[in-house]
Amino acid sequence: MAGIAGCSGAPPLKQVLLAPPQASQVARQGANWQVARVKVPDYLDSYHIRYRASDFVIDELADAKWAQRLPAGVTALLQSAIDSSLKQNRHRPYTVHVDISTFAPQPSGKVVLSAHWRVTNRQSHETVAQNAAVINKPLAVKKRSPEAIGRTMSQAVRTLAQRIVSTAG
Repeated sequence: MAGIAGCSGAPPLKQVLLAPPQASQVARQGANWQVARVKVPDYLDSYHIRYRASDFVIDELADAKWAQRLPAGVTALLQSAIDSSLKQNRHRPYTVHVDISTFAPQPSGKVVLSAHWRVTNRQSHETVAQNAAVINKPLAVKKRSPEAIGRTMSQAVRTLAQRIVSTAG
């Protein structure tokens, strides 16, 4: 009995999403642009919500996990954000490739997203545009809450989408 009583105090893990539910998003006709699966470092390719605790230490939240693996969540949100950002050239056969090198809350209280991206034409295989981006977004609160991290990382992905569209769109 003592073992069962000890386990009952642990709260359930929170499941964190990068995007709000589909019902709260504006329905738009999809563009012909396709986002290839976003590449991330191996330590970020998981359900764990990781953050940089210091210069040499990566830690993870004990009370929450991503609802889907981070690369899948980033890819889906980037596709949605690009679709909703495109005003013209929606029907060009483009593929967006993103390679993230850093994407985590930092000890400074900011989320940093560092990525190289490239847009290619699927028919001609030519590179249409490419660039690197370092996006810094302050956490709404200094405390590393699952909701604050999810919201701030979502804002960083949306900013990346806007930069890609403004350069290649």
